Amino acid sequence: MSESELSLDILLQETLALTEYLRSGTSSYSPAIQPSLFNDDKDDDYLYDLADSIVLDVPENPIIVNVKKIDEQVLPETSGIVYKIDNASSTFCVRGFSTTNIRQSFKELEELNSSKRIILKLDKEFSLDSVEFFETKSYELAEAVREQIINRRFPHQEDSVCNISDPGFSWWMNIDQDSREANAGGRFEIFFRSHGINRAEKYIQLGPIGDGGVAALRMNQARTLLRSSFPISEFSCDDKSFTVASSKPEHLSFISFKNIFLEGVNQTELENFPDNSVGRTLYYYFHELAIVRKFWIEVKSKLG
Repeated sequence: MSESELSLDILLQETLALTEYLRSGTSSYSPAIQPSLFNDDKDDDYLYDLADSIVLDVPENPIIVNVKKIDEQVLPETSGIVYKIDNASSTFCVRGFSTTNIRQSFKELEELNSSKRIILKLDKEFSLDSVEFFETKSYELAEAVREQIINRRFPHQEDSVCNISDPGFSWWMNIDQDSREANAGGRFEIFFRSHGINRAEKYIQLGPIGDGGVAALRMNQARTLLRSSFPISEFSCDDKSFTVASSKPEHLSFISFKNIFLEGVNQTELENFPDNSVGRTLYYYFHELAIVRKFWIEVKSKLG
């Protein structure tokens, strides 16, 4: 047998053994010992390395790899938002939709012809890696998030591109932290429409959490309710801003009210509001503000 025939025979046997190795998915590959035309002093073997890399990199079931990934997640059967962030260099867009059942919506997204994939602008590749979800206590709250944020494009640096004639979309919050005052932290102001540039240096960007005109109406309706919840030393509200101050900044109700805007957390209960149509409206309104703010915090955290 010539040297070339011996080389071809060895390569054929190694290839057959490699095929069996890949099919079994185990490391029991033991090729028959044959005379080698390669340098026996080398520690590495190209075929072994190739087989190992293929077995490690290829999932057990590559056809439904994303289905398996979804099944492994704890997908709630609750209302919420299913979304995907399209991030560009200077702007971003949160594409998504509200749903009554997050788990069911993900199952629908597994279908390549699903209309929901069009909403998220998913390509034909079977991949849901970039799709996220956000839970809400009710479908109505999910709708509030959708109306304010979903499918809108926002600039990354809003305070740099907006001006007085175009104040932008965000609410901005100023918390009085003057340590020289006895009630430091006991006063905060929220601007429904910001003024000037470089506002991020002084204020907290709350995001597009609501309409300023509606906010002015609801805050003035809540004046009596707030006064009965914690001591108020200052209160003012118009369609441009809202200001409230308390002589007891450590009061739990004052802190709770401030955290609706600051952290997107609302701990109020319906029983704390007047038992009438205005009371119920205010209850749901503050929950809407909180959930939109909370979703905005999540989006900004994912943007880094």
